[in-house]
Amino acid sequence: MKLYINQGGQAQGPFSEEEIHHKIYSGELARSAYAREDGGTDWQPLEALLDHKQPPKFADFIEPAKSAGRQNPVATPPQLRDPKEKTALVWLYIASVPVWLLLLALIVSTMGIILPLIAIVWLGRAFGEMWFMAYLKTNAIRASKTQLPRLHVVAQAGCQKLGIECPEVYVLQENVWNAFATKIFGHRVVVLLSGAVDSILLKGGEQELAWLVGHELGHHWAGHLDLSQKLAKVGDLFVWLALWHSRRAELTCDRVGLYCAGSLKASQRALINATVGAQLADQVDPLTAAAQWQEHRREFFVRYRTLYASHPHLLARLDHLTQAAAELNLKD
Repeated sequence: MKLYINQGGQAQGPFSEEEIHHKIYSGELARSAYAREDGGTDWQPLEALLDHKQPPKFADFIEPAKSAGRQNPVATPPQLRDPKEKTALVWLYIASVPVWLLLLALIVSTMGIILPLIAIVWLGRAFGEMWFMAYLKTNAIRASKTQLPRLHVVAQAGCQKLGIECPEVYVLQENVWNAFATKIFGHRVVVLLSGAVDSILLKGGEQELAWLVGHELGHHWAGHLDLSQKLAKVGDLFVWLALWHSRRAELTCDRVGLYCAGSLKASQRALINATVGAQLADQVDPLTAAAQWQEHRREFFVRYRTLYASHPHLLARLDHLTQAAAELNLKD
C-alpha cells in the first residue's frame, strides 16, 4: 500500500511504507502528519494508518539511505569508547586498592565480625533493587513487537549494530527529560522516562529516539554496570576521580548513541531537545551552541562546576558529538 502525505497543504507522494518508515526515522516526517491511502479521500493521522501494521524491520530504516547514496557509519564498536575513559577507569582502580586493603585489614583484625554487617548492607541493596524491579514490571510498559513496536525496533536495531543482546526496554510515566540503564542480578534493563520520549517524538523521529536509546545501550555495551567495573567503585571515596570517570563514561555513551542513530544532525537535535525542549529545538544552531561552550569553558566557575559534575555540560556534549562524528567518519 502507498500513502500520500499532506505537507504544507499539498499532497506529496505516493510513498511506500518503507519510504514512510525511513522519513520518520530520519526526522523528515512527523508521525502526527496527515496522510491518506492511494485512491482514498479521507486524511488521517499517519500514525493511525501505520498502527495496525506490523512494525518495520531494521532494514526498513537503513536500506532507503543506502539506495539514496548516503554514507553510513564505518566505525566498529571498539572505536566508540571515549579516549579518556580508560585512563579515568585505571586511576579509579588504583584508588580502589587502598580501600580494599583497608577493608581486608578490618575483616582480619575483627576476626570476621564485620562480615555480617557487610552482608546486611548487601541484602539491603539487593532488596531495594528487587523492590524497584517489581515497581517497574507493574507500572511501566515493556517495549515488544506488540507494545511500543517502533521503540522495540529502534532498540533491536541499536543492539544489532553494537553486537549485544538487547536488554528489556521500559517506558515509565514521568514528566522529566531523562533515561537510565541498570543491571539487576544480571538482568539488563533500559528505562526511558516518558518526558524524554514524548519531547523527542513531538517534532522529531525515530532517528533521534535511536540516539537516546543508544546512549543507554552504551552503558551495557561499555560494561559500566558489570562486576569488573563495580569493583572499582569503592574508589568513589576519591570523589573527583569518580566524577571524572562518570563524565567520560557519559561521553562514551553519547558516542554509542551517535553510532546507533547514524546521524550527527539527529543526535544533536536529540541533545538540543534535552536543553531547550521540543518547541524551541529547531531554533537552535548546534555550531553556535557549541561555540557558546568554547567561549565560556575556561571561566573559573565553569571549571569549578565541571569538577563536581557527574555528567558533562550539555553544550560541551554538543561540541564532543561533532568531534566524535569526525572520528567515526559520520558526514551528516
